[in-house]
Amino acid sequence: MKYSLVVGRFQPLHDGHKALIQRLIDEGKHVAVGLMDMARDEKNPLSVIDRMAMLHKEFGDKIHIVVLPPIGEVCFGRTPGYKIRRVFHGPDTEAISAGAIRGDGDEFESVYDPQFIVAFNRVADKVHETSCRQGFWQDGDNRNKGEILAELHSEISEALECLRDGNPPDKNVKSMSGGEVQLADALILLMDIAKGYGFNIAEAALAKMKFNEGRPYLHGKQF
Repeated sequence: MKYSLVVGRFQPLHDGHKALIQRLIDEGKHVAVGLMDMARDEKNPLSVIDRMAMLHKEFGDKIHIVVLPPIGEVCFGRTPGYKIRRVFHGPDTEAISAGAIRGDGDEFESVYDPQFIVAFNRVADKVHETSCRQGFWQDGDNRNKGEILAELHSEISEALECLRDGNPPDKNVKSMSGGEVQLADALILLMDIAKGYGFNIAEAALAKMKFNEGRPYLHGKQF
């Protein structure tokens, strides 16, 4: 069995990478992804584990990942037994830049946290798996969005009631207060929503944090 090898840093994995790898898969190729193990800095914020998790989340067992040292050039002597091929995409895909996605300088670094994204999505996978097994997603992503958002409102309201009653221990998780557990239920449901509908909630949270950093005191309101 021979593989088509794609070598990259994937800092981060973006739509251009995805299009290239998916095209090879669609061509019926066995795809190996050579993941370069770079020293972490502002241009390489993601660890090998972070990037492996992103690739596995996107492609599962459709690809084989190998970790490589930093590659500066690809050399060969006589004609090798393999091809070196450039795969072209449309102009929109060709224009995608990992550097532009990462951003530059401390402002981006102060918000961008790939480990949070990977951890959030990994836990969301488990939450959604349990939710599906218990029958809450029988209609798939056609599940009524109004109903599930109403459930989210309900969890927040129950947390408020716990706080109004002095925040006693939760009846199910007795080592935690009722407010903590109800807010945790809201977070679990939010993760379920993220996975069930394909919403990038972790990424959106970081993007909104970055936006909020530049907002005025009390976000321009009086209270």
